[in-house]
Amino acid sequence: MKKPTSKTLLLITFLLLTIYFTDTPIQAQNETEPISTHYVFPDFVIGSVKMKYGLTEEAVMDYNMLTEEMIFEKNGGRLAMDKLDKIDTVYIESRKFIPHDKVFYEVLVNDRVALFIQHKCNLLPAGSPAGYGGTSETSATTSLSMLINSGSMYKLKLPSEYHVTDASQFWIRRDNTFYKANSNSQILKIFPEKSKEIKQFIKQNNLNIKNTEDLITLVNKCNELIR
Repeated sequence: MKKPTSKTLLLITFLLLTIYFTDTPIQAQNETEPISTHYVFPDFVIGSVKMKYGLTEEAVMDYNMLTEEMIFEKNGGRLAMDKLDKIDTVYIESRKFIPHDKVFYEVLVNDRVALFIQHKCNLLPAGSPAGYGGTSETSATTSLSMLINSGSMYKLKLPSEYHVTDASQFWIRRDNTFYKANSNSQILKIFPEKSKEIKQFIKQNNLNIKNTEDLITLVNKCNELIR
């Protein structure tokens, strides 16, 4: 029998190593599958709606960041909650949402100084860039209309030709007034009498205001400072 050459042995070794390190099959991505979501939760789940007149109702729901509506399932379809002025709080998986004007804010800190996040996103149709990180208003509006007409607006996933970017906003409520809280300067304006202490706290703890957990930490500190 002819002895295998060194090149043959090297090839066999390479093939064995390849098999060893790729024992988990790799599946090719189906390009026709939806690739992005525009909901807060990955799936519709049972939540409860507390009404201002005391009644609590349950429904399978999720929050649509694109339309900024609380969507619930009924009779095999999906509908947006209306009459928000009659709703006190929506509870989904231990998270709380309150109606504000025509949208919902999620409650992050419920204290004298309260913190909220307004979940929202921007629609980005593929192949329609308009500068860095955006699309033209015309193309976005056209795509939005197409999604509405096709019935895709309330589906959990968008078609692959669309994707979204997060455009959520933070809000602080102090003395029943809502203030934007998306930068250090905006937050300092809310607490002018404590600006020095807040600046020092941000610096000492290396807080990033765009990070939700860091912002929660800062708002809790603000509550301590104004007590």
